Amino acid sequence: MILIGWFLLLTAAVCFFWQKRFERAGDSPACHLGELLRDVQLPDGAAWEGSPLHPVLRLRASPGQPATVVRLALPISRPVDFLHIRFRACADNLVPGREFWEDGRCLIEWHDPEAISKWDNDPFFSGQYYKSSGSTEVVMKPEKPPAIPVLRIENIGASGDFRLEAFEASVLKERPLWKVIRWFLVAGWLVWAVAWIRAAQQVSLIRSLAAAAVWVLMAIYFILPGPWSDVRSLGSSFELGPEILAPTPPITRQNMTGPHPSGPALNPSETVPSVGKVPPRGDFALRIKLYVQHARPLLHVLLLLVPTFIMAWWVGARPATSLAIILSLTIEAAQLAFGFGFDWIDVFDLASDGLGILLGLWLCQRLKKCDWVPRRFAAYA
Repeated sequence: MILIGWFLLLTAAVCFFWQKRFERAGDSPACHLGELLRDVQLPDGAAWEGSPLHPVLRLRASPGQPATVVRLALPISRPVDFLHIRFRACADNLVPGREFWEDGRCLIEWHDPEAISKWDNDPFFSGQYYKSSGSTEVVMKPEKPPAIPVLRIENIGASGDFRLEAFEASVLKERPLWKVIRWFLVAGWLVWAVAWIRAAQQVSLIRSLAAAAVWVLMAIYFILPGPWSDVRSLGSSFELGPEILAPTPPITRQNMTGPHPSGPALNPSETVPSVGKVPPRGDFALRIKLYVQHARPLLHVLLLLVPTFIMAWWVGARPATSLAIILSLTIEAAQLAFGFGFDWIDVFDLASDGLGILLGLWLCQRLKKCDWVPRRFAAYA
């Protein structure tokens, strides 16, 4: 019971400090969609709708017409490491094109401050037919920080509308407390895993520590922070502190003039082509998973087979099995808390994880019985 209570306490601590990981940068006020109306003449197929206080950007796709693309510089004074965005976008009878990715989408272009004409495309929403994002928030980060963000909206479907109904962007920085406390949390989980192993199987401290390190590294890589290209809150919104407002007058359709204070020089009215298919972002494991969707069950089997085998080899089947099951369940729970949802595909993922655990244990037992394996290297029972 003590170890279970310790586990719950550490879980609560991780969730608490994760939600407080970021704070708003004091030199960068929040930017809202209405502020992007300044000095903007939209290309054909794009139009502003709604009121000056609650504007909506509509992009319409028409048969035989080029893609409708709008690029908007954000009023951000410097390259950034983290950008918090809150948005609401939706497709309205948007028929996709010949490729599955030819629909409506929103992206952040991360421009290299040393070579402003070079950038990486970072999509944060795409939709077709009547898909809606709802009110969503996420923290985006460039692959090569710091970088200058530019908002890009595209409708490359065959027909229909794509609307950006709300958008807010704030520059973030990591709190000093998080940079320190995360190492204490890692140490806490490492000590807990060692205690859990030694409570289930009497093994040496070195073996227990090695197996616990494998488990903690898997948790860091696949649970939190995880392999994602962006950073998501756990259920509720990140606690960023008070919003920093710019001392600017209210925006109306009569005073939508004036250049943005920084960023690439853009001409929103210029007809620009779509960026086409955007390669998957995120860590190596996530990219493999996205590239080989048909091999998803095999990847989940390997995801649990390898650490289960290693842990069982070092500390035995009982602690290895329990730690692997905890790892599998927590991976799915974290994805649900991050807002990725849970469906029958995830149930199948759990079944694949279970098969990986069983195969890892079986392989360990088979190798242990091989005559050519030295006794000092043989796995525990």
